[in-house]
Parts: sequence; structure tokens; C-alpha cells
Amino acid sequence: MDALEGVTVLDFTAHIAGPYATKVLADLGARVIKVERPGGDPVRSLGPWLHDEPGLERSATYQFLNTNKESLVLDLKSADAQQVVDDLLPTVDLVVEAFPPAVSEGLHLTYDRIAFRTHAPLVSLTNFGPSGPYRDYTLSDLVLYAMGGEMFSHGLAGREPLKMGGTAALLQSGAMTAIAALGAIHAKEAHDAGQHVELSLFETQIANVDCRSSTILGYRWSGRVHTRPPGNGAGVVGGVYPTLDGHVEITASAGPYWRRFAAMFTEGEFDDPKWTDPAFMASPAAHEEADGVVYPWMLSRTMAEVWTEARRTHAMLAPILNGMHIATDPVFQQRGLWTEVEHTVLGKFPMLSRPYMLEKTPWRIRHAAPMLGEHTDFILSGLGYNAARIARLRESGAVA
Repeated sequence: MDALEGVTVLDFTAHIAGPYATKVLADLGARVIKVERPGGDPVRSLGPWLHDEPGLERSATYQFLNTNKESLVLDLKSADAQQVVDDLLPTVDLVVEAFPPAVSEGLHLTYDRIAFRTHAPLVSLTNFGPSGPYRDYTLSDLVLYAMGGEMFSHGLAGREPLKMGGTAALLQSGAMTAIAALGAIHAKEAHDAGQHVELSLFETQIANVDCRSSTILGYRWSGRVHTRPPGNGAGVVGGVYPTLDGHVEITASAGPYWRRFAAMFTEGEFDDPKWTDPAFMASPAAHEEADGVVYPWMLSRTMAEVWTEARRTHAMLAPILNGMHIATDPVFQQRGLWTEVEHTVLGKFPMLSRPYMLEKTPWRIRHAAPMLGEHTDFILSGLGYNAARIARLRESGAVA
């Protein structure tokens, strides 16, 4: 039994944020019908690629974001395709779309149209909301970090603000969209409340739960604008340090953090009482002398050996792991971080596993992400379309 078994979702999203939201629903057991444009979701063109060979079905990003879904290719600019949408709407429990507002209006994917044909809720994910002067602006993960307040908090004082790499902001937005969708599904089942749920990528970043929350609240409550720190670590030792085979991140500010870190050094390197003197610890001389001890010690040990010592003394230190470390770590493997999926064309390949564990309705990957248009005939047949009608739709370009 799956948590969302029996729930059908009509998914008009593409790229990263929307597909991650519907992936969450699909991996919990919902049937998700992914409507792709002719040529497919643009995320199919993003790497990394299976065995470094590009291809329409070989994108790891696409495969990760679309597990457990079905693919239906529709040219929504076609009147015939719009009729397919009208026929699909009464059969679903939730509709999710992520078009720019003007595009949604042009394609008639509005709540009025959906509410006329089904009581299912509509979740709309836009860039800056469906109204206001920003509504038609485009954005990227970089814009979300910059305008959402997070980028201002990253980096060092006197230097340019920095952004976290990758597409973290878009994935965070997708997770928030999934929460809203689950709320809409529950409201429909518990209270028979069909409704329009609006989210914007920008607003989900403002309301996120990282340091931007404290910086935004700090200004609203006290008028204080957050500043970036002057250095890359707090205390006499702090930040990223090299080891024999990698790097570690250290926090060894004054008090217990410093004492635990100093205890890693068993030859009396930090036994002198001056290492408990706050005035000395804050001086440039302390930093220089500590570096003279720490760097050689770190560079003579592997990352694993340093981490072992840190765990012995409960020091605030972590290894900086890369993809190989995470994939081969026996603890992560035992916890089920990785699973394996089988694809009709690509064969078996590894896939990231569950982000949570439900005892009685477990998360699971039932099948790999769909090939482009893999389920078009199956879905249309389920609507009562015969082979001749499907063939005519395909000839007209309305479906593929």
C-alpha cells in the first residue's frame, strides 16, 4: 500500500521546481500523468549523462525528477490537444501547472476552466506570482538567491556576495509546492474543498528556513541589516583545512568547541595556559601559531583519520565528501541511500533513494522515469479513444 495510492495528478510542469514537487507525490504512490511538450521537458537536455553519453532519455537530472510518472506528449496549442485535456480533467484529483501567467491564460489552463470540469484543486507555480508588475519576469536559481535575500548573507565582508552552487533554490521551491499540494489533496478529501493554490518561486524563497529568514526578520524587527563575516571561520581555528587526501570543515571558536578541538592533539601542542586566555586567543599571533600546528598535523593524516580523532573528542569537524565518498560509504548504503531502477532502454542504473521512511506506506520507486510519450496511447485508450482516433491525433501533431 502506498500513501497516495488512488490519487491521480495531471502534471503540466517542466524543468526542476514543478517536476520535483510532482516527483514527491509520485514517489508516495500517486499516479502522475506528466504532460510534455513536443520534443519533451527541457530538463532532458541537462546532464550529467549516463556513462557520459548525451541522449533524450539519458539525463540523470531528468531521471531523478521524474521517477514513477507517465509521459503524455501534447501540443497544447492544438485544439485537439485541448480536447484531450478536457477529457482528462474529470479523471484526476489534482492539477499542477507551472507556466508563466500569460502562457497559462493563453492555453486556457485557468482555475475557471478546470473548476468547470472537475472539483480537483489546481496548484499554480509561477515565478513572481500571477499579478503585479513582476508577474511576467523570468528567473533562474541565481535570481532566486539574489532577490530572495540569501545571496547577500553568503561570502566574506568586503567581497562579492556568493551563491550556493547548483539548483538548490529551485528544489526547495519544489518541496514547498509539494507541501501545498498535499494540503490541497487533504482539503479536497476531508472537506470536499476544490480550490486554486498559488505559489511563487520568489515568495517560497522569502519564506524559506535558512539564514535568510533570520536576516529578513532581523531587519523587520530591529532595522538591522545582516553583514557577512570578515573571515572564513570563527575562533582561532575555523573554516576549511586540507588533509592528506581531501578537506575538512572545522569550527573551533572559544569555549567547549576549542577545548574539544585542542584535545585532538595528544602531544601537548595546546597545553600552555595561554590557549585559555581570551586576549591571546583573539590575537593574530594565536592564529599564526595555531596554523603552524594544525596544518602539518592535518596534512599528515587522511580525511578519515582526522574525522576519527574528531569523533573521539567530540570536536566540531566534518569531512568534506564528494560524490564518490557518498556513493561508496557503507553506512549510507546500509541506510538505503541508493536504490536501483530498471529502464526499458537504458537497463539498470543507480538512483537516489527515499528522503524519509514511512513504516506502513513506504516510499518506493515503482518504475524509472518515462520515455518521451511512452504512455500516450495507454492514457488516451483509458479515456475511451480508439486506435483510429489516436492515429489521427498523432498525424495532426496534437499528440505524440
